[in-house]
Amino acid sequence: MSKATEQIYAGAAKVDITPPYGTIINGDFLPMYARVIHDSLYVRVLAFSNHKQHFVFAVVDNMALDRSLIDDAKVSIKKLTGLQPGQVMISATHAHSCGSVVETGTCSVDLAYRSIIPGKIANAVKLALKNLQSAKVAWGNTNVPKHVSCRRWFMKPGFATINPFGGSDKVWMNPPVGSEFLDHPVNPVDPQVSYLAVKTLTDKWISLLANYSTHYVADIPADTISADYFGQMDIQLAKKLKAGKNFIGIMSNGTSGDVNTFDFKQDKDYPAAHFVKSNLIAKDIANAIVLSLQKVTWQSNPVFKTAIAETLISTRKPSAKLIAKSKELVKNTDYNSLNTTDKASDTFARLYALEIMKLNHYQEDKLYLPLQAIRIGDGTIGTLPGEFFSETGLRLKKQAPCKYYFSISLANAMIGYVPPAPQFALGGYETWLCFGSYAEKNAEKKISRALIKLIHSVQ
Repeated sequence: MSKATEQIYAGAAKVDITPPYGTIINGDFLPMYARVIHDSLYVRVLAFSNHKQHFVFAVVDNMALDRSLIDDAKVSIKKLTGLQPGQVMISATHAHSCGSVVETGTCSVDLAYRSIIPGKIANAVKLALKNLQSAKVAWGNTNVPKHVSCRRWFMKPGFATINPFGGSDKVWMNPPVGSEFLDHPVNPVDPQVSYLAVKTLTDKWISLLANYSTHYVADIPADTISADYFGQMDIQLAKKLKAGKNFIGIMSNGTSGDVNTFDFKQDKDYPAAHFVKSNLIAKDIANAIVLSLQKVTWQSNPVFKTAIAETLISTRKPSAKLIAKSKELVKNTDYNSLNTTDKASDTFARLYALEIMKLNHYQEDKLYLPLQAIRIGDGTIGTLPGEFFSETGLRLKKQAPCKYYFSISLANAMIGYVPPAPQFALGGYETWLCFGSYAEKNAEKKISRALIKLIHSVQ
């Protein structure tokens, strides 16, 4: 490894992006409207500089940010700070209880809310850069296996694994908890909590950027605004680290496309009340991080390198037969009267018919996707532009030629689920063709190969 010679500077900030009462919540296929605001939403930012180069991580409390919104934010950031788009990572936490800035199912975009987000992100970046000060960094990781469960299951005979296009799959996403038909989960999970810790040279906390590969907690009423456990992580870390009011605790989403916290086998004894489970999970993770921090090594002049690239993928398109079938379903459906999102229901088939019609008309054939690799001292972070499976994250961790590595998903673009190619033969929700899953079957291989090349380039 090359010798470290430059002092690192770091700054953190957060800006409130809580939407008003009545905003659209798009965490499901059917729209809800905010009647309760349980906790505030934020964009949280951690900035680094060594006076030769800069890099900024911005993590936004939202389910998904599309490429257009992210690019608008980066234009605003450049105007305010002079940073180039490649010097900024913008990702979503994937909390499903936030304001709608992208369309999902029959949930429209809340255009008024969407319009303010790029400026809010830019202001947070500006504040973080203003807060730059001499710093030291430390990497660490620890395992918290309880809160990661594969949500894709092989089911025993007798359970109908129907898909919305009229076929039958080999696996089922989110089967009924405690079902007698549960056989075994499809994929491994990643139990690791990884983090990059940042303090001043006088030992005052600036920030901690963490990463965990669980989808979200979802113990929140459908009409309620909340940052889910991602927001609770900020609160719990500040409390347990005794970090002070200026500390920013950031939890990013790892490779959680096939993972959540559900207790399918009913052996985890999770509490049932709203918000209790998300608080418990945040406390567990924060406690594990605090314990792990006792063993870290701090560096004030780490190697600081970044690399950016774009990789090209194709998109999947519906067949003429599927388009014709979907057209008839759409023509004969009153979408104002739909009231369920049971995956095995006729309603779900009608929702996917709507997705097929839109996909056929509006989706591009090719996509250029931004990737980034950021090395600071002993660790490296890679970015992924969608929802990737734990299999991908585990493989990248194994292949990364550095002591510490983690992937931030839903970063710089959002192309939906990106399963490894063999998963398509199994079927299941994450593979069903729609705006939430439209990348070519080899996209995961192309993207992960391009990213590992970038990771190697910064070592």
